[in-house]
Parts: sequence; structure tokens; C-alpha cells
Amino acid sequence: MSTKGATTGAGSRSTLPLKLSQLQNFCKRDPDGYKEDYDAQSRRLVSLVGILLLSPNADPSPSLVELIQFMAAVSSSSYKGEDSDRVADLLMDLLVGSSNGANNSNGGFSSSPSNNLTPILNSTLPVAALQLHRDIRKACVSALILMRNKGAVPPLRLLQLFFQLMAVVPDKNLRESLYHHIVNDIRNINKNGKRDEKLNRTIQSFFHRIVSASANESTPGGEDSPTDYAAKRAVQMTCDLYRRNVWNDERSVHILATAASSPNASVLSRALRFFLNIEEAMSLDKKASEDQKWEGNSTVNLHLHSKKTKARKREVEKQVKNRQKKQNERESHILAYREDRGVETSKKLFPAIELLNDPQGLAETLLKRVKSSGSSTYKFEVKMLMLNMVTRVVGNHELMLLPLYPLLQRYMGGHQRDVTAILAYSVQSCHSYVPPEEIYGILKTIAHNFITERCSGEQMAVGINAVRAICARVPSVLSGEDEEECTGEGDDKVAASATWDVEAFVRDLAGYAKHNDRSVSIAGRGWVNFIREVYPSLLQGKDRGLVGAGLHRAGEKPLKYGEVRAAAGVEGADLLAAYEASKKAVKENANESEEDGSEGDESGEWVEVTNGDESEIEIDDDDEEEDEASDEDAPDLVLLGDKETINGDEGNDSKEMAKDLSKLSPKERAKLQQEVSSTRIFTTAEFAKMQKLVERQQQARRDPRMAAKLKRAIAKGEEFADLSDDDSDIDSDDDDIHISGAVNPTDIMADAKRKRMSKAEKLQKVLEGREKWEAKGRAGGSTNVEKSERRTLPCPNSRSQQGRKWVRRVRPSRVERRR
Repeated sequence: MSTKGATTGAGSRSTLPLKLSQLQNFCKRDPDGYKEDYDAQSRRLVSLVGILLLSPNADPSPSLVELIQFMAAVSSSSYKGEDSDRVADLLMDLLVGSSNGANNSNGGFSSSPSNNLTPILNSTLPVAALQLHRDIRKACVSALILMRNKGAVPPLRLLQLFFQLMAVVPDKNLRESLYHHIVNDIRNINKNGKRDEKLNRTIQSFFHRIVSASANESTPGGEDSPTDYAAKRAVQMTCDLYRRNVWNDERSVHILATAASSPNASVLSRALRFFLNIEEAMSLDKKASEDQKWEGNSTVNLHLHSKKTKARKREVEKQVKNRQKKQNERESHILAYREDRGVETSKKLFPAIELLNDPQGLAETLLKRVKSSGSSTYKFEVKMLMLNMVTRVVGNHELMLLPLYPLLQRYMGGHQRDVTAILAYSVQSCHSYVPPEEIYGILKTIAHNFITERCSGEQMAVGINAVRAICARVPSVLSGEDEEECTGEGDDKVAASATWDVEAFVRDLAGYAKHNDRSVSIAGRGWVNFIREVYPSLLQGKDRGLVGAGLHRAGEKPLKYGEVRAAAGVEGADLLAAYEASKKAVKENANESEEDGSEGDESGEWVEVTNGDESEIEIDDDDEEEDEASDEDAPDLVLLGDKETINGDEGNDSKEMAKDLSKLSPKERAKLQQEVSSTRIFTTAEFAKMQKLVERQQQARRDPRMAAKLKRAIAKGEEFADLSDDDSDIDSDDDDIHISGAVNPTDIMADAKRKRMSKAEKLQKVLEGREKWEAKGRAGGSTNVEKSERRTLPCPNSRSQQGRKWVRRVRPSRVERRR
């Protein structure tokens, strides 16, 4: 550990031995002057490493660990280049049990480092590397991490080495440190918007090779190999980097899709959980970061228990102003989020499943694995993950995977484990392109196993809710196709379609609305309300209600399988034209009434005008002419075609437009809608207005009372009088996370059970709020008022004791008087 000497401040060289820490300081201050001392320590390190490789089981000397740290720190800061590469090669050879660095003629170091990555990870290490002492291995790893953080070692050199150590070395703490270093290193490479795409592609291709090698080598139900463990770590790193918005591209999704098709259960389950839960995890992370940021900005130090100074007063005012600013930004962000939330928002934010290159191939691979695997190959939880993934992919991408639906029927027994989740997966797999013949079998199985009197109330409610959710996704099931049209390859499809009576099935489920069980009756009423809006003709007259009767008279029914309604223009464009024409007519009527009133005032009296007032009157006339010119130059918001007159009365045309829109035939309204949509560009506010008008019209179709009210308003010319121009009518208290295409099993559970669960969650939320308020309500100690309230005062136990005390004070004086 001694050196030749050290140079003092006067220029002389000290002959006293130095410690490595002192030599490190001197090497940083004067690298050229202490190069000989550094070379001596490097030769000493080579000799110690050679001795250690002869007997790796022996306990290492403490000087070796200190020397490794010294060489890594000094070479990475003062001697970058060949010297740092030699130290890195020596430490890497020591970790993998190779003697190339120790036996090298060039001072024990290799002069040309290798930067190429092998396509397949080496799954074995020499015995010397496995028997290396944990302290030496930890010191070498920490030294290499230090050199990488200082930029002395490129990242690709350490990536394969660290993956090989994670796969082979049985040291849990070392594995965790290596994992965190790789993740943080990739995050730092892509930090602050500076992305190295070439390096990212190289690392992602290396991860993909590891995952592909694991998928090719492993067998279902076999033991995990070192390659499988490396593949698990690669998948976990990719998931973590995607969640942190570092690698949220197609290449990362392709790596995870390859892992999802792996036969290894651990690799498979990690990839499937990513695809199924990444939306919720990222949403919770975003919400937690926003809450943490808001808590930091919302706290204001009011200096309640400190001296009031001008500086502190200015600081408090600044904090209050900053809090108000952050609160306004937060409220505006919340309102902007509420305007576009739900499925569309989740698709824009977290499109993990949407980025799959081959969703059909992945779904077929997983379905084949579920059907062919036995009970001992995969656990039941892994099979449930695979079914959930298949149904999510089929529902999101609207795939045609017909063998999936008979497989789901096998798991729909009344006593099946997690049968509610199976029903939710069945709902996920349904979309408008699925043939109704495939859905008939699922509906029959649910009706026979759940919606019978032998089942409990909860099972019946779950079955009715599942049927309603399936019919909502595939409304063509209720269209009532002819039996001759329902043909298939097998006899089972023909029999299923021939024995299917939609009207009887619908009315049978509608009868459960009057069931004695509360959850069943709620599910039955939900089914009746659904049929009222979709196909009210299937219900009896007494069950249709006002909404169903109005839609029944309007001829409301779902589209048949394969039928599409072609749009003639932007939906609601004709309503917007009528709305704008009505507003224009009202404005013109108001202007005419004002003009008539002004003419009456002028005809009533004569006003004498002096010469001094003529200029003022001329100015007023000019203003009126400018107002009239501005009204004449206003663009027409409605195109009336041949009915429009250039020289005629525009106000009369707008009035006729507002009144005659309800009398137009469907073809005429479609023509008007197409004409308005093709001759103007709509703004965002106009689209919101059209959406509001369409919802108002649909509500009038469902509710006869509202339709009659609207009819009377049209007769009076006040059709749009109750419609405000304010579009900020968003009222939503739903704070749940909406995932695209996902169906939560709690959505189809019985209503009573859902109510109990929500009540418990509300109570837990209330208790958490109380604890938070009590703990962080006010900084500092208690006030004098609170201390006075908590002060214990001596009080008597009863009123008799109070009387005795008062008597004891008064009676002695009376006794003295008697005496």
C-alpha cells in the first residue's frame, strides 16, 4: 500500500508512505506526476488477482477490495482511455472466471476491448467465477458501475456481463443491484428528451434475442433455466421502462408480445399482467404524482407562531398566490380531462394492446395453449390470465376467433371457480362482427346454468347482467333473423338457430323484474330498460313504459348482422342549421320591435333642432348606418338552396327554416344534412352543440312527454328556447379508471354485493381523510384555547356533594350566632 513518495506544496517529494485515499487525491490533482505510482498499484492489482484465481474459495484480503475501488475511481477520472479499459477488462475477467487479463503480456491487461454482443446469452460460468467470494464480486460490480457512471465504460460492454451474472450467480442482493443499475442507466441515457435511438434499438434487440431464446428452449411445465431467468429479468425491465414512459414504442410491445407466447409460465405471466394492467398502473402513477405535486404546492407556512416581519409577510403572500395559480391549473386540467374520458382517453394514453403487430397470431397461440395444456402444465391462475388476454385482444381488435366461444362455454358451470371472471371474459370477447350463431350458445349456457329457480339470487343476478352486457355489445342477436338464414357447417349451429326464440327469451328475462329477491329484481329491471331502448317490440305492451312505447311507435330496432347505416353527413348538422336559423329569427324580431318603438316615439312629438346639435345627430345617423351595415354583412349560417332569396327577406326565410324542419321528410332532412356538412367547416364548439342537439332529439324520441313538450314549443316558435349556449355542463363524479375493452367482474355482479363493497370503500376513504386531517391539519403545537379546553378542573361527583360544600361554608357562621 506504500508509494515512493508524495510531492509537497514546496516542490519537494515526501518519502513517507501514503494511503490509497491520499494517493487518489494526488492522482486527481497531478495525474502526470503520479503516473508511476498508479502503474505500481496496477501491477500490484494484477498479481493479487492472479493469486486469487488460483484459490477463489479463500477469504480475500481487505487490501484487495480497497485496491479495486482505488483503481476504478482513479482510472475513470484521471486516466481515461487505455488505462481505464485495461482495468475494466481485468474486473470483467475476474467476474467471469477468466485468466486472460492476468496472463496478458501487456501489463496484465487486454488492450482492445470487445464491444460486440453475442446473439445468445451464455448460461454457464466457470467454477472459479461461481466460487468467487461475494465481497470480491460485489466490489468488482460496484467498481464497474462507478466507471460506467463516469463514462469510462460504454453501456453495451456491461449489459451482457450483468445479464449473465443475474442468470447464473445465486446472490439475491447482487441481482437487485444489477437490475436497478441497468434500469437507471437506460433512464439516464434517455433523460431530458435526449434519446439515443441507436443505443435503444441495440439494447431492445438484445432483450428480444434473450426472450426468443427462452421461448425456443423452454418447455411447458419444465424447470427454469438460466436463460429463462434472464428472460424474466428482460421482460421485467421492459415493463418498468414502459411504465416510466422511457420505452413506450412498438419495439417494446413486440418484446412483450414475444414473451407472451413463451411456454415458460413465469415469463408468460409477467408479460400478460403487463398487457392487462398497464393502463391502471400508469393512471395510478400519474394520479399519485399529481397529488404529490399538489400537496407540495398547497402547503403554506403562515408563520402563526413566529414573529411577523415584512419579509415573512411577503413570503406568505407569494406562497398564497402560487397556490392559487396551481389550483387554477389543476382545475382546468381536470375539466379538460372530463371532456374526453373513458375508452377513448385510455386508447390515447396507454395503447399497449393496440400496438401489437400480429394480434390474430398471438390470440391463436394463447388459445391453442389453453386448449392443449392439461391440469399439471399450467396453474389455473395462469390459464385465467391467458383467457383474459385472448378475450381482450379479440374485443379490442375485433378479431374473428370462433373456437374461443365453445371453449368459454366449458368454463360456465354453476360451481366453476371464478365463474364471474369467466362471464366477464365472455363479455370482453363479444363485438359487432361476431356471428349471432356463436353468441346463441353462450346465451343458452348462461340461461341454463344461472338464470333458473334452482340457483341462488346472486347467481341469477350475475347471469342476467352478463346476458344484458353481451346483447349490448352484439345487438344483432336481438334482430330476429330467419331460421333459413342461420346456416353453418355443423348440425349444432343449425339446431341452435332453429330452436332460438328471441321474443320468448326476452320476455322470460323481463319477468324477473318482479322477483322477490332484490338483486334479481334490480337486474331484471335493468334488462327491461335495456330492451326498451334497443328493441321495445320484443316486450309486452305493459312492460314497454313511456320510453319503450315512444320508440316502438318510431320503429326502433337493432341492425341485423352485417347491416350498416351509411351516414349522409355530419350527424346533427341539420339540427345545428335549424338552431342557428332560430337564433337569427329571434334576433331580427327583437330588432324590428325596437325599430317600431323608436318610430312611435318619433311620430308622437316634434323635436326642434338647433344648429349646434346637427353635428351630433349626423354622428348618430352614421353609427346607425354602421350597425345596419354590420348586420347586412353578417354571413348566413344556413344554406336554403332554391328557397334562398338574395334580394328578399332573410328573416322570413330563417323563420320558415325553423318551423319547417320538423315537417321535412327523412330524405329531405338527409339532403339538408349533407348540404350543410359539405359547405362549411365546423368548429369544436359547433360539434359540441350538435352532440347536445342530437342527444336532445334522441331523448324526445324515448320520452313521449318531452316529445309533446317539444311539439308545443315548435308551434310557438320556441323550439330552442330552453337550450343554453354554455357547453360546460359536465357533471361526472365517476373517478374510476376506464380501460379500453376491459370488463370488470364487479360490473356484472349482484347489486347488493356491489353496494356493500362501495360502502366499505367509502368508509375506508373517510377514515383515511380523518387521519390525514388530524395528522397534517396544522403545523406546530396546540394553541392556548385548546390547552384551556383540555385542562382538568376539580369538580364534585354529585349535586349532594355540592350542597355539602356550600353548607360547610355557611353553617359555622350560624352556629357562632346561636352561641
